[in-house]
Amino acid sequence: MRKRMNFIFVILLMVHSVQAQELPYLSGAKKEAQVNLYATAALINTQAAVKVFEQKYPFIKVDFIRVGAEKMLSKIRTERAAGKILFDVIYGGVAPLLTTLDVLQPYESPEAKAYPAKFKDPKGLWTGFGANYYVIAYNTRKVTKQEAPKSWEDLHDPKWRGRIGMDPEEFRWMGAMEEYLGEEKARKIMTGLARQDIQWRRNHTTLAQLMIAGEFDLALSFAHTIEEMKEKRAPAEWVGTLKPIVVDIQAVALSSHLTHPNAAKLLYDFLISEEGAKVLVDQRKVPLRPNVLPAKSPLHPEALELFPVPVKVQLSINQYAEKFERIFGPRR
Repeated sequence: MRKRMNFIFVILLMVHSVQAQELPYLSGAKKEAQVNLYATAALINTQAAVKVFEQKYPFIKVDFIRVGAEKMLSKIRTERAAGKILFDVIYGGVAPLLTTLDVLQPYESPEAKAYPAKFKDPKGLWTGFGANYYVIAYNTRKVTKQEAPKSWEDLHDPKWRGRIGMDPEEFRWMGAMEEYLGEEKARKIMTGLARQDIQWRRNHTTLAQLMIAGEFDLALSFAHTIEEMKEKRAPAEWVGTLKPIVVDIQAVALSSHLTHPNAAKLLYDFLISEEGAKVLVDQRKVPLRPNVLPAKSPLHPEALELFPVPVKVQLSINQYAEKFERIFGPRR
């Protein structure tokens, strides 16, 4: 009996200890009752994440603003110059670009431990949340699996001339390819592509749709877009043997000037948690958190050679735009 009482006492102590650790954090968030979120991620994804977060923590209202990356950078630069940074959390591809503006603070989120180092800032300034995989997609009515290219170099085959669709501003992709492969090898791939009479169209989803419609047979598109189209029985597939598969990261970061510090950390933790990652899956997007996607999913990162676009490439994007222009020339 005494042993049982001692056991119960130990359990109660453990529960009390956990509550003691969590209570200041949660009670602080309840008092703040709000968190300011800036987002450059797709509006539908932002809204979905906010909805689930507010259901989980009904005592917190998420006040969010969603604009494109360029407008967001301009907005934050203006706030910084005025000495009044208004966001608590930022979510989207723009987050890693803020590391040079001194508007972020490091945060060792317990949830971030689950993520591979290549999807996090080494100083803890951001954590990757979602991803876009740049892949070669093909129309299965026009190209068989055996005929489809297996590598980037395979796109140089004369049979693909005039049959490849690309966005005319693939500057980040080219920069990442150069970082992974080295300048010389990447240049050979790009110059080989430039001879293939590329069909230039804007927007990766549009490219995939036009490919399915038969306007061209191959396209540089996003893997998750092709997977979503496959679910609708569209004649599409993508190549998973590419080395590398360049990845655009959607990241989460904390402001260096937090107005709602407890609620901000709660939102950050939620977004990169397993629960937050599942919101992305529900939106047909790709989470970077391991073990969220089913092992059988073609998008599962374990069998893919993923390479995130380096921050230094994004910060030097004008340099890569000029190089892209020199290699590919006029694009209509």
